[in-house]
Amino acid sequence: MSGLAIECRGLVHIYKMADLEVVALQGLDMTVDEGELVALVGASGSGKTTLMNVLAAVERPSAGLAVVAGTDLAMLGEGARDRYRRQVVGYLWQEATLNLMPQLTAAENLQLPLLAAGRPWQDRRARAAELLRDFGLEHRADHRPPMLSGGEQQLLAVAVAVANRPQVLLADEPTAELDAEAAGSVLASLRLLRDREGTTVLMVSHDREVGRRVDRVLRIRDGRTSTETREATGELVILDRAGRLQLPRRLIQEAGLGGLVRVHREGPRVVIEQGDA
Repeated sequence: MSGLAIECRGLVHIYKMADLEVVALQGLDMTVDEGELVALVGASGSGKTTLMNVLAAVERPSAGLAVVAGTDLAMLGEGARDRYRRQVVGYLWQEATLNLMPQLTAAENLQLPLLAAGRPWQDRRARAAELLRDFGLEHRADHRPPMLSGGEQQLLAVAVAVANRPQVLLADEPTAELDAEAAGSVLASLRLLRDREGTTVLMVSHDREVGRRVDRVLRIRDGRTSTETREATGELVILDRAGRLQLPRRLIQEAGLGGLVRVHREGPRVVIEQGDA
């Protein structure tokens, strides 16, 4: 049985802006199994980007637990944070060009993270050739990023992000700027990584098609995970360790709930209904 690649328990992150404090994550609970392909969705300001920054060790947790591949992110010193970002996680920016060096060829871009990791030339060359083949970019090996299509740039960016074989890939809107065909190629490449190399993939997305290509969809609302969708079981509402429950807004509106509500048991069921005025 696989273990946990990502575990967040009661995760809190507070931004300080002048004299103000913004609580971006409010006791978030989340787990992702090793080898899972998971999409993270939610409205702007819900905490998605903050969560990805915490998991990438760009931001430090304010409170609670955040563990990735056995690494407690709250305990990392600066040197350990650098090693973590080089060896444990790969990060794919929404704009492919942010992952790529425009003056280098596709093959050279793939070798760059391996060079930073101190890998010998033979290993760098072999890994670059392997990734070019896997992502269908062999015929583009000697082309620089500006010479590639948008879809090819994103495929190359994915390959660069996983060149060092990270245990976890964090991807921010990897299909946002692509047409349907190119987006399908990128999603297929992420599945290939999961299936062949066992890479755990957590991606932020607004693309509805992504939900049909992943193992689970986690929805964030108000800095906490609120629902989970699996193909086999449909949508599930998440009850966190503090007993908090976030009902989908659609259900709240349909049931006319607001203000005080009554919660009681009816046999094996828990019923929520509007309380007295």
